[in-house]
Amino acid sequence: MLSLVFGDSHAGRATSGRAVVQGMRATWMFGVLGVLGGSALGGTLLGCGSDDNGAQTVVLADSGSLIALTSRNLDIPTTVAVREDVAWIAESQFDHYAPFGGVGNPGAFRLVGIPLTTVGGATPAAQTIDLPAAFFPEGIAASSVGRLYVGSIANGSIYTVNPGETTAIQFLAEKTLAKPSVVGMAVSGDLKTLWVCNTVTSPPAGTLPTAAIVGIDAANRQIKATHEMPPSATAGAFCNDIVISANGTLWATESFGGRLFRIPEAQLLDNSPATAWLQAAELSGPNGPEAGQFGANGLALVSGKLFVVNSSRGTLLSIDPTLTEPTSSDLHPVAVSENGMPVSLANPDGITKVSNTDLLVVENGFYVADGMVVDRGGKRLTRISLDTQ
Repeated sequence: MLSLVFGDSHAGRATSGRAVVQGMRATWMFGVLGVLGGSALGGTLLGCGSDDNGAQTVVLADSGSLIALTSRNLDIPTTVAVREDVAWIAESQFDHYAPFGGVGNPGAFRLVGIPLTTVGGATPAAQTIDLPAAFFPEGIAASSVGRLYVGSIANGSIYTVNPGETTAIQFLAEKTLAKPSVVGMAVSGDLKTLWVCNTVTSPPAGTLPTAAIVGIDAANRQIKATHEMPPSATAGAFCNDIVISANGTLWATESFGGRLFRIPEAQLLDNSPATAWLQAAELSGPNGPEAGQFGANGLALVSGKLFVVNSSRGTLLSIDPTLTEPTSSDLHPVAVSENGMPVSLANPDGITKVSNTDLLVVENGFYVADGMVVDRGGKRLTRISLDTQ
């Protein structure tokens, strides 16, 4: 989900040099084109999707180790979903998107598949799924039977890929939804509903963004329910990612206001306004709620914990999803190390569960300051193996 931010606010990873691209203006988001490369994985990841499978087989600690699953750059990756041991990554190419200050012509749009299982000690080659011209993919989701969905931030259309196939076909036409962009998404456990973040990503000058959580019937593609996100006074509302638990409860991130929303299964079809479950400084940008500053972003449920990344702070946080009235003190920073050294994440974006102890995290590696794009490294897919108690 979107996570390119303004201001030198991201703690970032130490690098030998920073690539600064000048003369490129951005409204809220930006990027620098990268090139995909693969890396050997040394193991097999089990399970798929972002949903909690309800198996409380381990007790997770608030620490873990990170390894890179791509050794070279992706074209502004945003989100990841797992299907049949392949991690499918959306390459957004936001550096070419004019509403966000982009320049130049993008290359072909695609999803990139990174195999998670080694074969004979070697990692199979990356796979690709072609997407329409000018699609600018953002959110991606995989159902429990292997159907992929990917949404366009440029026109709000949604494409789907049938289980076992690699051809994207239209699921929802552009301008079907009330707001122009589709961001994060998740499939209900019964496979009947696709839930999406429907967001105004580039509002008119002088106005704040608005957002809603929308349920779309997976069979007839009609809108089943809409939950508007109440705007915060200084930041509006930016719905960014969604995750659904085994018991049907839906959580969503609101990035600019630093909020988590929760909708119980019994209320999902009520068409009622969404209610914030938690608002906290740890979930907002460094200056508090502010339009254009991405805080809370990707969500995942793993072994009874809800995990969320903060894009501008480069942090991974955990919280008990069963809490009725959580406070900021219930958020626990997850200490992440890479090659034995503590690290901050490089603009973390989408995350997804791959086992009872493992997360995949997309890093797109940028922040924007004074109209310049600063690349802190990243633009890669990483795996975080969480420690157990």
